[in-house]
Amino acid sequence: MASLARIRPRPARPAADRVLVRALLSIACLAFAGGLAGQDPAAPEPRFEVGAELRFRGETRSGNGVNPKSVDSFALSRLRLNLGLRPAKHVGVVVQAQDARVAGLDPGGNPLRFHNLGFRQLYVALGHESGPVTLRAGRQELDYFEGRLIGARGWSNTTPVWDGGKLILRRGEDSVDVFAVSHATVRDGPDLPKTGTAVAGAVGSIRSWVDGLRIEPFVLLTRQPVNTGSNVGGRLRTIGSRFSGVLDSTWDYEFVLMGQGGHVGGLDKRAWSATTGLGKTFERLPARPRLGFEWSHGSGDANPLDRTNSSFEPFFISRHRHYGEQDLVALRNLQYLNGGVRVHPREGLEIEVEYISHRLASRNDGLYAASNALQVRAPEGGSSTGSVGSELDAVLRYRPTERVQLVVGVFRFFAGPFVERHVPGGESQTYLYTSLVVRL
Repeated sequence: MASLARIRPRPARPAADRVLVRALLSIACLAFAGGLAGQDPAAPEPRFEVGAELRFRGETRSGNGVNPKSVDSFALSRLRLNLGLRPAKHVGVVVQAQDARVAGLDPGGNPLRFHNLGFRQLYVALGHESGPVTLRAGRQELDYFEGRLIGARGWSNTTPVWDGGKLILRRGEDSVDVFAVSHATVRDGPDLPKTGTAVAGAVGSIRSWVDGLRIEPFVLLTRQPVNTGSNVGGRLRTIGSRFSGVLDSTWDYEFVLMGQGGHVGGLDKRAWSATTGLGKTFERLPARPRLGFEWSHGSGDANPLDRTNSSFEPFFISRHRHYGEQDLVALRNLQYLNGGVRVHPREGLEIEVEYISHRLASRNDGLYAASNALQVRAPEGGSSTGSVGSELDAVLRYRPTERVQLVVGVFRFFAGPFVERHVPGGESQTYLYTSLVVRL
């Protein structure tokens, strides 16, 4: 759950743009200046590695998002086979094959549930993972800020991957990733490259400026066909930064600010989002309890009649866990507040309980589903309430060995006045799941 994730130590005006660009360029220049001259002397010898991961998950959901009288129960399976090769000291090859299946439910148009056996990742890495320069070219995952910027979406049965290249430059405690990729479409068979959705950008990591503080500025340029269902698309630029660190070894904090501009559906885009989190771990107490709190805001369109769209576009983030385990909403026209606790009653056993509140950021905009599609538009003149509802989540994880994990989750969504009044069939609903992961 988002507020319980430990942070590891580590608005959009023209002036802010220049600061971000300078920060990213400074990291790149430092890395090139000191990194290209030599290679990592501690590099491992050529090697061959194989591995596998098998995951089963059963789900039961009452309501299925909008209809409280329906109950869906189905099973998901996912097999991943991993192969790592190092034919030369500075060359590595990563191959990952995947087979994802669903039973008891027609996957229909949901490609995130079903994928015949095919290559999920296939890329060449030049340089060492801890060296000054690493280049990855091919099909690969991208994940930044635990999925808040771009996410690997490990919860999904398939999960997105990207075709393109990523250059990683490192110098001391600082680094920068520069990438240009296109989204690989999940198909009923081998994936094929697709150039319709493209992302280019840079994400930095600065630890050397202030002791105990990690600054991660970023710039993303996104080109995506406009989807008539979600209205996500067009050309977007997203800039911002994450600030995170640890205080007194037990308190950790996080602050993420994003500004968004560009054009979507013939309208100018002016949107923003912010997230702040605070957590504390009591290492000396029995069961090592951890408390976490988080607030997030994704702007909404306060005036649907002007020529500006102010709804934040959370394009390829990982929604699961960040905004509720039921995956009912996205950070688009949404205010999110949660608090939770995690305990470890015994070795290998972890229990989390979290309470979440969802509200509309603007009562003149609508409610958006986790897919970013508009679920219901606010009535003309705005809604009299912005209360979407609240959610109570409980998850138990048991890891008897390093290679086996069992997870059981129980979740309840309590519909708020906005859902009850404006969403057809919108009522409270329950979601249950259990999963088993085995790594070989």
